[in-house]
Amino acid sequence: MMIVDDESLVRIGFQTIIDWENHGYHVSGVYRNGLEAWEAIEHEGPPDVLLTDIRMPEMDGLELIHRIREKNIVMNILILSSHEEFKYLRTSIQLGVQDYILKHLFDPDELIQILNQLNYSHLTESSIEEQIVVADLDLEKQLLLRKTRTLSGIIMKETGIEVASYPNLLRKWNNNETHGCWIVIRALPSQNGYLDSDLKALGYLLQELIERFSQNVYIGMDQNLFHFQCFPESEVNIVDEKIFAEISDTVRHNLNIPIVVGISERGAFLTEMIKMRKQAEDAVYKSFYFGAGIYQYNSARPMTNIMASEWVDLKKKALELLKDKQRDSIYKWMSGVGELFAEKYTPEEAVRFLQMVYQQFIKSRAERFLVDKDTLEKEINPLVLTYEISEFVSSWPELLRITQDMMEEQDRAFLLITQRSPWLETVITFIHEHYAESIRLEEAAQITNFNTNYFSQLFRNETGFTFLEYVTKVRIDKARELLENPKLSAEEIASRIGYPNANYFVKVFKKVTGTTVSEYRTLLKS
Repeated sequence: MMIVDDESLVRIGFQTIIDWENHGYHVSGVYRNGLEAWEAIEHEGPPDVLLTDIRMPEMDGLELIHRIREKNIVMNILILSSHEEFKYLRTSIQLGVQDYILKHLFDPDELIQILNQLNYSHLTESSIEEQIVVADLDLEKQLLLRKTRTLSGIIMKETGIEVASYPNLLRKWNNNETHGCWIVIRALPSQNGYLDSDLKALGYLLQELIERFSQNVYIGMDQNLFHFQCFPESEVNIVDEKIFAEISDTVRHNLNIPIVVGISERGAFLTEMIKMRKQAEDAVYKSFYFGAGIYQYNSARPMTNIMASEWVDLKKKALELLKDKQRDSIYKWMSGVGELFAEKYTPEEAVRFLQMVYQQFIKSRAERFLVDKDTLEKEINPLVLTYEISEFVSSWPELLRITQDMMEEQDRAFLLITQRSPWLETVITFIHEHYAESIRLEEAAQITNFNTNYFSQLFRNETGFTFLEYVTKVRIDKARELLENPKLSAEEIASRIGYPNANYFVKVFKKVTGTTVSEYRTLLKS
């Protein structure tokens, strides 16, 4: 069936409100006016059913029906119109229209009942073959989407596809020399998400808008991304962004959905298709940093993963800033890192970075406030102990805000726990500032103005550690950080954490961690 109406929401509504395929029907085309529909009939052949509005620009529905009847083209025709256009009923009857449906009284079940009662005896063998071709074309598109998928972060070889599997699409590609771009469009993720009907309507509207230009082909939706193949008429390497800016405005106006467009570099479809799809998907994910918009892939500045050496530097900087009691410094640094990531790193790496900072934040606060794992699990909201990223988190700024909110919630939780022992923070700060020196129990007791024996007992009751055990824990944790630097020897690390004797340090490290220093470094490499 063919749908013709000048109102985009009506066209979309008729495509989405009924599951046509389950009722045995296929929407072969959707057009804005009679002229577009007539040109499609002339070039692609007539549909079995025409569902058309009356009043439309360029060519109205009555003129379209008149041409169809004048050319003796056999098809069932249903008129869609508003109540005030009922005066056209007589004319439509004279033109042999099968039924007249008022928009404001439209009922999907009633329309299906009307369609099922129509006479389809005019169907010929050739029209049935055309339906089979349409079905095969849809299957080819589904196959193409499966065969061109890539894993995130994997660099694909410039391999082509088995052309023999796509005879109908091959006609769209024209010949083996066809060049163009792969286009990926997605709805900008929303905190409330989208209904399936919203995405279905978006797909129909995008297909209609994009296929108006040149020989563009809608391939389908895969993993919440809408895929198109674009055949620019010129040999320019990029697609005209003005077209997609207009499409974006139209979608937002009609569906109130902001969209993101990713455009690959120009390439040969038959030999570079997998690479082109990956490029378009990489481009569309730039929206994680910059929001809705149009993004052209740039091979000179591809999005990559963080190198191991860079990751070590980021972790060291995070640990250094987390020692500061003021959160502003770590927030400012995290924001600056986001600007760096936007230039070259994938969204997955940005999420991984914030997860690392948050985990180190929990660890540093737990050490500072002497909170063990059991206490964390019992007294702190479980939601702030894990870092789950919703699929609807749409941007780096939003993710950064969520992370900061969780860190502040964590600090409030720690404060509630430590209100029972306000002197502990002073002692813990002292240990963290002087772990590389010879720290004595008597010195710590003196800070709190407690008797040494009383302080030792109280410290153990509050923390679950003896004073020496806690100092050892702080030193070994610091040793783990220093061991990430392969240039530092065991002797140098021992000296930096307060163990003048390297052999003694090695023995303590093995006792606390269960591994030797060399084994631990091997684990770090792997």
